[in-house]
Amino acid sequence: MKSCPTCNRTYTDASLNFCLEDGTPLVSSPPAGFDPNATIRYTDPRDTGHPPAEVIRQAAPTYQVSTPVASHGSQFGQQQAHLSVPGQVKKSKAIWWILGVVALIALLGIGAVVIIIALAGMGSTANTNSNRTNVNRLGNRNTNTNANANVSNVNANASLPAITTDNFSTQKWGTGTYDFGDIWYAGDEYHMRAKADKYLVMYAPSQDYKTENATVSVAVRSVDGTATAAGFGLIVHGERSASNELEDYALLIYTGPETKYEIVKHKGGNQTALVPWTGASAIHGGSASNTLEVRARGSEVTFYINGQYVNRITDKDNFKAGIAGLYTSGTTEVAFDDLEIRR
Repeated sequence: MKSCPTCNRTYTDASLNFCLEDGTPLVSSPPAGFDPNATIRYTDPRDTGHPPAEVIRQAAPTYQVSTPVASHGSQFGQQQAHLSVPGQVKKSKAIWWILGVVALIALLGIGAVVIIIALAGMGSTANTNSNRTNVNRLGNRNTNTNANANVSNVNANASLPAITTDNFSTQKWGTGTYDFGDIWYAGDEYHMRAKADKYLVMYAPSQDYKTENATVSVAVRSVDGTATAAGFGLIVHGERSASNELEDYALLIYTGPETKYEIVKHKGGNQTALVPWTGASAIHGGSASNTLEVRARGSEVTFYINGQYVNRITDKDNFKAGIAGLYTSGTTEVAFDDLEIRR
């Protein structure tokens, strides 16, 4: 027989463990003949010199204890534990995390594909536009260049006579005393004399003396028969640069004992020998007159002395829009006559 210590109800069903009235755990009723007032002898307690520790007794829980989680507390504190009701299966959340990750990866993959396709389309469009722009630019450039070139040629041919001559009987060119020498007219000739260790250049007075696609010639001589220090001669394609520097090609001759010629270029304030001094038997020495001739055809420039071919260069600097000019060096007096430009 079992009884409830709370409400003192008794139960004869041995399978019951809890009171049906208040749920208190049932206790077995004492067997017949049990005397609760009987004296039970215990052994004397051992004197430890310390008060006895309080013992806390707890009823057994009706739950299962899973793996405990360590916690810190007082000496008599209990460990915290994860508790679960018996028979209850705890659903795992791992499957939802896995599904979420898979879905996120799928979305990112789709987005990447869409972005790649969009960028490819934009690149194709940009390339197409770039190609069209380049074609248009090249077309415009070629059209403008050709048109301007044709107009330039037409204007040059229309505005300039087939032949321009100057026998220096009329004073058109500059004269005077300059930092590099003296220039004057005398005896229907144009005279030039440079200072020692210097050279002197004089360009024609107007664009009527343009040398593009023309044959230019002039007669030149040393007045007293003395050779100049660094030659004298004829200039073609002469023009001042934006910085006021000489830009041209020149055919120079030396009339000393060993006659020779040189082809030079002026650019950037410098004189450069394109063809260094080379012996030429066609040159007349002393005070004899020499006819210098330069034929310009496109970028090809060919040089003649007294009707004899001597050399050829290419106008790599594109000086062809320039005009004729005259050159001398040193203190020797040089006279020029009968300049002619045939187009």
